Amino acid sequence: MGVYNEYINAYDEYIITLDSNEIYLEMDKNILMKMKSCLTNIELHKYPTNELKIIKELYAKYANTEGKNIIVGNGSDEVLELVISKEIRHGKKALSLGPDFVMYNFFVSRSGGELKTYDIDKSMSFKVQEFIELGKKECVDLIVFSNPNNPTGIAIDVEDIIAILEAFQDIKVVVDEAYYEFYGKSMIPYISKYKNLIVTRTLSKAWGLASLRVGFLITHEDNIPELLNYKVPYSISSFSQNLASIALRYPENVVNNAKQVIEQREELYKSLKEIEKNAAMKIEFYPSKGNFIYGRTPHKEALIKGLENNGIVIRNFNDDTFRITVGSPMQNRKVVDGIKKIFIYQQSIAN
Repeated sequence: MGVYNEYINAYDEYIITLDSNEIYLEMDKNILMKMKSCLTNIELHKYPTNELKIIKELYAKYANTEGKNIIVGNGSDEVLELVISKEIRHGKKALSLGPDFVMYNFFVSRSGGELKTYDIDKSMSFKVQEFIELGKKECVDLIVFSNPNNPTGIAIDVEDIIAILEAFQDIKVVVDEAYYEFYGKSMIPYISKYKNLIVTRTLSKAWGLASLRVGFLITHEDNIPELLNYKVPYSISSFSQNLASIALRYPENVVNNAKQVIEQREELYKSLKEIEKNAAMKIEFYPSKGNFIYGRTPHKEALIKGLENNGIVIRNFNDDTFRITVGSPMQNRKVVDGIKKIFIYQQSIAN
C-alpha cells in the first residue's frame, strides 16, 4: 500500500466535522509565527484595552470604511445582541428570514420581544415586496437577517436591501455579513447614506480565526455613541486583540482563503447535484453563496446515520433539511462518497 493510501485510511480514525461552517484552511505559517510571538508582550495583570484603535483602523482599511464607523465585539454575536437589546423589549417585534441564524431569535426572546419570519425555505427565493409587506403588516421595530443567508446560502441583492432600507427609514436594518467573503457584495458602502443601516462582520469564517471571537459592527458614525452605552467593557481579551491585530495586517490571506473555499464549494455542489440526479431516494441540494451547501431529503435519518458511520458529522436541522460545510478536497470526497453509498444503489457484477 502506498503512502497516499495509508494517509487516507489513517484519517478514517477521526471524525470529519462539517457542521459549524469553519474553514478548513490553516493559518499561513509565517503569519502564525508572528501571532505567537506577539503573545509574549501581554501584561496578564492588566485589563484589555477598550479602545481597540489599532484593530478598528486595520479592519476599516480592509472594509473600505473608517474606524469611527466601527464597534469591535466578542464575535459578531456580541454586536448583534448589542443592537437587539437596544431596539427590542417586551411587546416589540423583529423581522428576519426563515430559516436564519438561530441567535437572532435567542436574543430577541431574551429581550422580551417576538421574532417574525419571512419564509424562504419552501421556495428557496426572496421576494422583496412580500418581505416589506410582511414587515409593514406586523409593524416591526427591527429587521435583522444574514446575507448570504445561513443556512440556505441564498443571497439578497443590494438593490433589494436598499428597497428595505427606504421602506423602513425609522427602524434599524441589520445586515449580518458573516459570510461576505464567499459572496463578494457588501452593504458597507451605503452606511453614510442610510443611517438606519447596520452591518455586522466576523473574523470567524473566511479569516479562519473562530477561536478568537472577534466581530465588528459597522454603521453611520452618528449611531456609534448610543450603541456604546449598551456595550459591556473589556469583552475582548488581550490575547484575541493581539492576535487579531497581527492577522488583520495580511488581508491578502483572507482573499486567498475565500478563493480556495469558493472553488471547493463549486466542486462539491457539482458532485452533490450528480448524486441528486442519480439517487434512488429523493435528495436535493441548492446553490450557495456561503461556505456551505444546504439540502433536504425525506430520508434524512438514513443520511445522518450513514455519514456518522463513516465518521462524518454535518448540521442536522429539525425538519427535513441539513447543511454541509465546505471542507478540504479530501473531506469533500469523503462526504460525496458517503452520500453515494446511502443514496445510489451499487450493483455488484459477478466475474
